[in-house]
Amino acid sequence: MEHTEATTTREHVETGATDLLLDPAFPYGEDLLQFIWEAGLYDAHELRTTEAEPLEVLHPGRIQLNGGPDLRDARVRIGGQEWAGNVEVHLRSSDWNAHGHQHDPAYNNVVLHTVYRHDGAIQTQVGRCLPTVELRGRIDERNLHLHQELMTARRTVPCAPHLHGVDPARIRLWQERLLVERLERKAKEVEAVYRRLGNDATETLHHMLLKALGGPVNAEPFAMLAQALPLKLLLKYRDDPRRVEALLFGQAGFLEGAFEEEHPLALQQEYRWLAKLHGLRPVPCAAWNFGRLRPPNFPTVRLAQWAALLTTSKHGYDDLLVHDEPAPVQALLEVQPHGYWNDHYRFGKPGAPSSKRFGRSSADGLIINSIVPYLFALGRIRGHQPWEDRALALLEHLPAERNAILREWASVGVPATSAGQSQALIELRNRYCTEHRCLVCAIGVQLHKGVDRA
Repeated sequence: MEHTEATTTREHVETGATDLLLDPAFPYGEDLLQFIWEAGLYDAHELRTTEAEPLEVLHPGRIQLNGGPDLRDARVRIGGQEWAGNVEVHLRSSDWNAHGHQHDPAYNNVVLHTVYRHDGAIQTQVGRCLPTVELRGRIDERNLHLHQELMTARRTVPCAPHLHGVDPARIRLWQERLLVERLERKAKEVEAVYRRLGNDATETLHHMLLKALGGPVNAEPFAMLAQALPLKLLLKYRDDPRRVEALLFGQAGFLEGAFEEEHPLALQQEYRWLAKLHGLRPVPCAAWNFGRLRPPNFPTVRLAQWAALLTTSKHGYDDLLVHDEPAPVQALLEVQPHGYWNDHYRFGKPGAPSSKRFGRSSADGLIINSIVPYLFALGRIRGHQPWEDRALALLEHLPAERNAILREWASVGVPATSAGQSQALIELRNRYCTEHRCLVCAIGVQLHKGVDRA
């Protein structure tokens, strides 16, 4: 037989292989084998079944994650006969019986059993002997070692040492897909709030804005506040700054103490009257977190800023939704709270005077984490594409966020130049890298295919 490059590779694998796919300490084999089969990352030269029949793979099928066979819509030619159906993948042939497939009619349409090691014939539920192909000796061992490295890496970005070999255009396209994926996931969260609030779009935005206002530390208390203080009640008093501030601080539970200063005393008196009038019950004050926060991010400062926004905006929240670029939205959000807060971060604790204006970075964070997902979600719910486009445009024009995740990406040569790119990289890190989902990541896929071409 002619000694080809493929033969050399096969001989190398057969003589040097450590059967990583069958190593009990390496529990990623079946997922990897499915990927290798679907991507064609094996030596297909003179491919035959375990019964020595010639095998030609016309279409490997598509991996599906629901119940039933691993790959659907496959087409193969075995001994000159073409078959269409499903492919089941196992590490050993005997896994077919171990998994109970011989009793399951859902597997009767399997046309090919793909295994790493063949250790015995198997049958379908109707008694049909199933053609099997063994891939042991046909897989480049470097692919197995690469996958093991990615699965066990303790780095934040498992593939960091290999990123130089990834086409930058592939990374950009993957970022675009990840951004949409992230927005679609967030849209589901928005829709859940929207349905819970009786399809009230304005109250939904109120919830989204307040939750984002709390940041990661106080998101839940602010969500509780949105539930306890509907926007329609706040807007009833929007022409009276004292009452708006009294409602916000009172419903947040910050007006239940004994005060000596004039401003909190006035707010407390106002709130008591409003609470009795409207039957209000405040959020427990203990729900709020001040630890691990810089004073400008204290929830008391955020509430004072929000009171200023509600009383200075002419059209409530509507003005925040009509712009394709962030500058007008940033200008609307950069409000200055009541003068009392010039030298306070909390009630009754005066300090050195400092501006408590809602800053640019805070405004950007609110746009990214509330306005953008709201626009995208409502665009989907109502079939209004311009809102979806506006959400994407805002992210394109906003600067990239600054945090540890993005500093890590920049350190491995993948910087973000816009909020859209930074959101995509956050999604990549949290939903793929952390979970080691390299086989469904475009970067991981290219790295594995690059090994096969090397």
